[in-house]
Amino acid sequence: MSSSWFYWLFCVGFPISALTGSARLGPCDGTIAQKWTFHGSALISDDRCFVLNDDTGELELGECDPSSDLEFNEETGRIVQRNSEMCLDCSDYARFRAWNVEVRKCSESDSQKWVYDEETKTLACEGSGHRKMCLDVAATPTCADSPYSGFPYCNVTLDLMTRTKDLISRMTVSNKISQLGNGAPGVTSDNVSFADYQWWSEGLHGVAGSPGVHFGGKLPYATSYPQVTTLGATFNKSLWLEMGNYIGIEARAFANQGQAGLTYFAPNINIYRDPRWGRGQETPGEDPYLSANYAEAFVRGMQTGDDPGHFKVITTCKHYDAYDLENWNGTDRHHFDAKVADIDFIETYLPAFESCVRNSHTGSIMCSYNAVNGVPSCANDFLQNEIVRNQWGFEGYIVSDCGAISDIMNNHKYTSTVEDTVAAGLKGGCDLDCGGFYSKNTQAALDKKTIAEDDLDLAMWRLFSHRIRLGEFDPVEDQPYRQITPDVVCSQPHLDLALSAAREGVVLLKNENGALPLTTKMKVALIGPNANATTTMQGNYKGTAPFLVSPLMGIQKLGVDVSYAQGCDIPCSSTSGFEAAVDLAKSSDVSILVMGLDTGQAGEGHDRSVLTFPGQQEALIQQVKNASKGHVIMVLMTGQPLDISWEKENLDGILWVGYPGQSGGQAIAEVLFGQYNPGGRLPYTMYPADYVNQISFFEMSMRASPGRTYKFYTGKPVYLFGDGLSYTTFEYQWMSSNYSRESFLATKSVTSGDMPSFRVKVQNTGHMAGDTVVLAYVNSTTPGAPLKELIGFDRINLEPGKSQEVFFGFPPQIFSTVTETGCRVIHSGKYWVTVGDLHHVVHLHGEPVVLKRNPFKQGARSE
Repeated sequence: MSSSWFYWLFCVGFPISALTGSARLGPCDGTIAQKWTFHGSALISDDRCFVLNDDTGELELGECDPSSDLEFNEETGRIVQRNSEMCLDCSDYARFRAWNVEVRKCSESDSQKWVYDEETKTLACEGSGHRKMCLDVAATPTCADSPYSGFPYCNVTLDLMTRTKDLISRMTVSNKISQLGNGAPGVTSDNVSFADYQWWSEGLHGVAGSPGVHFGGKLPYATSYPQVTTLGATFNKSLWLEMGNYIGIEARAFANQGQAGLTYFAPNINIYRDPRWGRGQETPGEDPYLSANYAEAFVRGMQTGDDPGHFKVITTCKHYDAYDLENWNGTDRHHFDAKVADIDFIETYLPAFESCVRNSHTGSIMCSYNAVNGVPSCANDFLQNEIVRNQWGFEGYIVSDCGAISDIMNNHKYTSTVEDTVAAGLKGGCDLDCGGFYSKNTQAALDKKTIAEDDLDLAMWRLFSHRIRLGEFDPVEDQPYRQITPDVVCSQPHLDLALSAAREGVVLLKNENGALPLTTKMKVALIGPNANATTTMQGNYKGTAPFLVSPLMGIQKLGVDVSYAQGCDIPCSSTSGFEAAVDLAKSSDVSILVMGLDTGQAGEGHDRSVLTFPGQQEALIQQVKNASKGHVIMVLMTGQPLDISWEKENLDGILWVGYPGQSGGQAIAEVLFGQYNPGGRLPYTMYPADYVNQISFFEMSMRASPGRTYKFYTGKPVYLFGDGLSYTTFEYQWMSSNYSRESFLATKSVTSGDMPSFRVKVQNTGHMAGDTVVLAYVNSTTPGAPLKELIGFDRINLEPGKSQEVFFGFPPQIFSTVTETGCRVIHSGKYWVTVGDLHHVVHLHGEPVVLKRNPFKQGARSE
């Protein structure tokens, strides 16, 4: 090698016709795609340089351009982009087993140190972990190339089973093992060829940063919808469906540009069981029926569309199951064993996942970190194979949460050897390891005969049948989804929906004496740690938004005379900013406090221990209230429930907004100043602060005193699930019901297929157009039944004086109760169906009717 410090990188000996590969890592094998040479300033005519493609953000072989060439610094081992402080980085492989390399800001990390081997002419990354990985630019042959085009797995006229079996039959054992991790390498031989694939992409509420997603080039942004808790507050199934569709379309656009995969780790449909949970913000809320409806709409929107022969993308319903604790009292999610009774599984923890499978046919499920009743979720044969596959008919693949296979042995101590751990995972139903445990240890498991090749083949079937259904092996020109272009990303309909979702997710909790809406002629004091929030509005699992409108920006846009004082930051450990905030409140007509949390207070990996405001936030609220000459309004920006008892008693107005996404500030301003009438409903219960002293976070029972969620909590809540006001008024009137107030025989109703139905007329009796969420509940005299239970909902918009009939058709299950034995039974007794302020009484007589046997008893089958 020359003594010069810097060298331009060239791939040697690769034919020009094949110079279409982008940079990645590959196991160091000395193939021609990994051979590199270095030259001084003189270029050789037919060689290509290793460059950064400004359009796609990909590292590719292309024409040498001094402004974008990457150079090798022999002294530091770094590969540096000329005239910048950016270096080639392989850290995604060490962290995620992702095979991509990226240009990132230069650091001292080993992931940016490359070693050149003079003999093999390869560049190996020091930071690639236990496996030696080299820079690779192989262009993978496809089904359009010979001889692969003639193989059955490439033949689109054959059925899925035939194609999948043929593909798997062409793979060696080594090939199969390599595909068991989320960062799966490409395979090219005389018999089979497919590209490397990253299974891990994120899209919880918009395409988001993750190993499979790259922002840059033609796609620097993605539409950032409100966090899922705020979406839950909309109670709008059509909005969830449309949003899922738009996210799926944007995901396809990213994939078509080579900037994302097609398998997304969303939605999170765990139940918001405990108000301390850090990731509750990622879920639709605390109610199983709400979560099941959200799951169905979101998954349908994401996966399906104009091409019935292919998935648009594949969703992953997570985290299965009973996962809702991060780290509490010294026990984290990697060690937690959730003790769950059958009654709680059937009533609370299973319904949303069953909806994902039965109603929307999700392609994937993610097993969780925790154990359930002593068995790690990802090794739980009964939950994964019996319940999900045998009883629900799931035909997709199960992927572990990232690192959860290792947890089986290293944290749960369920197994003691790597060979038994691989067997526990694969035989337990987990097909794909988000991590490297399977890839590293499966050969040893085969050697020790804890698994057989048939176990590998079953996992391969589930994985590759879905890659086929994504269109990977089909002609590009025949796939509508492959024609989606970058211009759909952040297009106007998508931006409009993000704004609509933010508006619809606002919940008006208090409006004392018509304090709201405000007028734009008022002099406004805007105060609080979230008053000028931007990225906080996205919550976690976020992408790069095209813009972020803070509450301050939203109010300014309306032309309001507004002055801003932060008062303190989110932790609010210092009161040094209080004086300026109080002075501002004294001189203004109205004070708006934007308080709450951010993901630093509660998020993945960390729960809350209290339900109060952080630090001195409440002291700031109280001082502003005492100093203000006009009304004081609080906007609560938080993904977690807070005890706002003092605020409920003393402030004039309260809005809950969750984390409202890229247009959150505009939505907040429009609601405050009457340009939009709020109609959202609270997606979880707000408990008094002492709740955390009354029940252990570890307690999974929903009925354990004082009870969990609105269904079982026997204390006095600060606000209850489903609470929400409007600037207008609505009246409800029963129109009809096929269930009269007269007694009838339950057995006759059920066996004859009689479906209860109710029709309600809703009228806007106020002076402002607006939405209302019509909620239907049932409660009964049956011992052990919930205090009340959501059985239906619809969101409608009405002009003043206008009315609309809302129809609810229900299965007989609404009158059933899950018994301690795990059976769903209809008992005789008195039942109340409640819609708004209306109560319809139903009397049931007769012998108990068993609708469903306990699915946890061997041989039981869900009907």
